[in-house]
Amino acid sequence: MSIPFEPTRSYVYRATRYELLPRIADIARAHGDQPFLLRDISKRLLAETYSQEQLDTPVKKAQSDATDKISAIFGYYIPFLAANLKVFEKLGNGMFRNISIEEEVEETDAAATDAAADDVDPNDPGVIYAYTFPSIMKASGRFPIKVGRTANNAEARVNFQCRQTCCFDYPKVLMTWDVHRVGAVEDAIHSTLEARGSKRDAPGTEWFNTTVDEIDAIVRFVQS
Repeated sequence: MSIPFEPTRSYVYRATRYELLPRIADIARAHGDQPFLLRDISKRLLAETYSQEQLDTPVKKAQSDATDKISAIFGYYIPFLAANLKVFEKLGNGMFRNISIEEEVEETDAAATDAAADDVDPNDPGVIYAYTFPSIMKASGRFPIKVGRTANNAEARVNFQCRQTCCFDYPKVLMTWDVHRVGAVEDAIHSTLEARGSKRDAPGTEWFNTTVDEIDAIVRFVQS
């Protein structure tokens, strides 16, 4: 764990959100779309990560002399944040289910407000960007990538789109391209990928099963 252990509620919150939940999500992928008991995974992971002495450490409640064990505080925060950050779908009775890639894509697009974020003219120079999430990346082959445009700062643009709690992963900008007519180039990429059957069957208009090399080849062709 990169966050130093402290017997405090704020530590449990930070450790849960930024370190334990990503590891739990990796383990839970083995369940596919089948329901699972979150506490079974979290108990096993806590036992592997902390000593029993750390888990039994008492933490005083606010405005009270009563205490809770660290393990009990984890037991509260893990399902609470898993549901509220939309890491998993909460089914009830301690049961959860993985959120499909299609649902994640839909929620990401719903969170983006393109007109307010970026008023770039389609005929002006700009930046084409391609991004995805680490949880759906592949070392080789095609995987879901979103292709969009911005006036200049692709990192800021992507972070704006993914600022909502629907996005559990930090987005990863895969590549950017400076182009002369940003709207024309974006349209060309979208049209070419759609013609090749790469458009994802999701409400979003900019997600494709593709590769950075394929997008780069289209940009180079259009620019030339």
